[in-house]
Amino acid sequence: MEKRNQIVNNNTESDQVTKVNIEKKPERPITYVVVREGFRVSDKEYSDLTDSAAIAEKELWSGIAKKHSHGEPVEIVKYNSQIHRVW
Repeated sequence: MEKRNQIVNNNTESDQVTKVNIEKKPERPITYVVVREGFRVSDKEYSDLTDSAAIAEKELWSGIAKKHSHGEPVEIVKYNSQIHRVW
């Protein structure tokens, strides 16, 4: 983990400035998920847009959307932990 120094004002009478180590979280690798009308349709994550399993899942959900719904758009999109989390 990388550490960086940040200057923080303690708001004391003498207004002393001290250095505080702040740890950076390691970044999560970029993954992709299949969504239908913006909603995630399965719990699998793919490492690449051209992953054959992701394309097959997209085709499966596209067929389901055409046959049993109103033909919502099915896409492979970049994973967003706030929107695409699995409960």
